[in-house]
Amino acid sequence: MKYLFAVNPVSGKNKAKEKMAKLAERLKEEGIDFITYETQPYQYADDLRKVIIESQATHVFAVGGDGTAHEVLNAVIGLDVFFGIIPFGSGNDFARALTLPKKIDKIVEMIKHNDYITIDVGKVEGGRYFLNYISFGFDVVVLKKSIALKKVFKGAFSYIAALFTALIKYKCRTIKINGEDKLCYLAAIHNGKYYGGGMKLNPYAEVNDSLLNLCTVKKISRLKFVALFPSVFSGKHYRFKKIVSFQSKRQFTIDTYNDIVLTGIDGEIYELPNPVTVSVVPESVKLIRYKFN
Repeated sequence: MKYLFAVNPVSGKNKAKEKMAKLAERLKEEGIDFITYETQPYQYADDLRKVIIESQATHVFAVGGDGTAHEVLNAVIGLDVFFGIIPFGSGNDFARALTLPKKIDKIVEMIKHNDYITIDVGKVEGGRYFLNYISFGFDVVVLKKSIALKKVFKGAFSYIAALFTALIKYKCRTIKINGEDKLCYLAAIHNGKYYGGGMKLNPYAEVNDSLLNLCTVKKISRLKFVALFPSVFSGKHYRFKKIVSFQSKRQFTIDTYNDIVLTGIDGEIYELPNPVTVSVVPESVKLIRYKFN
């Protein structure tokens, strides 16, 4: 077996590279054959894919946060390799859904045990794949602000600060979802349960049920939005049935009535041609899991 660790050096406030060095020492002690690949600032999936093939890696780990896991997924998709995530980032929302370990001793256990599950991923028409989610509307404005605020706040705090900043000026817009117009704050399609540093936005989502899960939040007053917001962390916002709705489907088509759609995908901002079709790709990735999951 040959292991490749794709390390984002700036993840976790520039601590991922240091943590990987400590993990590398342990891997050498265990006699594990591995190489490291330092990720680039922007889309590097094609380059990484070539390295994976040339090195004949059998196990590829994304070392960083959700954005790193997203890019590495796009490098391994379609290859006969095992995919793993080492959550050395700030948010780690997809790793949270799978309860993947952060401590080095447990990570070494996970690697040695080599247990895995086969999971679904989402696909955006045009070729981009995602592990966790794609979102539209207010949420994307918040994400854009939160990326800038990550220099000041950690994890969910950057998202919360960005949310209240964006809420002041944002106006709800009509989004057409599978042919039906909805006036809503946001629409988010999930494969995993969490986003935004621990918010359980789509509590019904499962990574291996061959479905994607849509959550929409209808137009409400800012005061009601603020009152609703804390319940998202526990996933209990489902109780507000007149405001929040859920759908589970294999495919969604989103039309924002713009030429270009600004979206959030696994914690990164993308511009896509309108409309956007999103579908599930069932049982497409062999994901390394912690043996005590």
